[in-house]
Amino acid sequence: MIKHKHSRILLGVVFLYMIYLPFSQSALLVSEREIEIESEKAWEQMLAQNPLSRDLTKRALVRCVAKNIIKQLDEPYRSNEWEIVLFENPGVNAFAMPGGKMGVFSGLFEVAEGQDELATVIGHEIAHVTMKHSYERAKRDMRTQIGSTLGMAVLMGNIANQQITSQAELNQINNQINSINMMSQIFAEYGLNLPFSRSQEKDADKAGLFYMASAGFNPLASLTLWKKMKNEGNRPNLEFVSSHPSDKKRINGLSSQLSKTLTEYNAVERKPNCGYRK
Repeated sequence: MIKHKHSRILLGVVFLYMIYLPFSQSALLVSEREIEIESEKAWEQMLAQNPLSRDLTKRALVRCVAKNIIKQLDEPYRSNEWEIVLFENPGVNAFAMPGGKMGVFSGLFEVAEGQDELATVIGHEIAHVTMKHSYERAKRDMRTQIGSTLGMAVLMGNIANQQITSQAELNQINNQINSINMMSQIFAEYGLNLPFSRSQEKDADKAGLFYMASAGFNPLASLTLWKKMKNEGNRPNLEFVSSHPSDKKRINGLSSQLSKTLTEYNAVERKPNCGYRK
């Protein structure tokens, strides 16, 4: 009785896993255009749900910094008609999307002091776009989802085929299922829950420093900003830190790039003056 009842339940679980499992390699073929379309939808939703800041000075500052950085980009990014928006939101956050969307939350000004620190964040986020990290992340997340789902389905199938003749065996199967769930949580914690991979964050740091320096923003500000982010990591609304851990390794990585980027910065004859004083 136990065998028949619980095997049927477990096989039902396996079926639910399998009907959501893509079997075709075409599921992994995500085009850049598809990413742009999804980004456009997300952007429209963001505009609908978040009011724009009424602070004209800060809005002008964000546009000034972003446009100076965009001038340093290669094509087609430089010629994109970028939408640059300052949202009235207490979150300490900023983002850039494929297709030329740039959003900054007003709460970022509680941490970022001056145009150079703001340029650190904007340059970093734009670098994620130019390096096509959103496209890479979409493929990675889909592979991870398919791989983990397939693995869990196989494990569930093996469990469902086990002979269940006693309560002790049923308890053992429950423990196996709990272990599978725990693995799934670990996958999420170290994979899907990270907006970008650690290597992508490192690459965006490097490219972002180059963008801001070549635009005439002082790359030394990146160190002061990230150190402040690290010190205020437990502060509410600090979304940017939660998705961009500011640890010693990151700060050391930025420091290693300063020699090159300072040379680039010093070569800029006319530095931008976006007119911001905190």
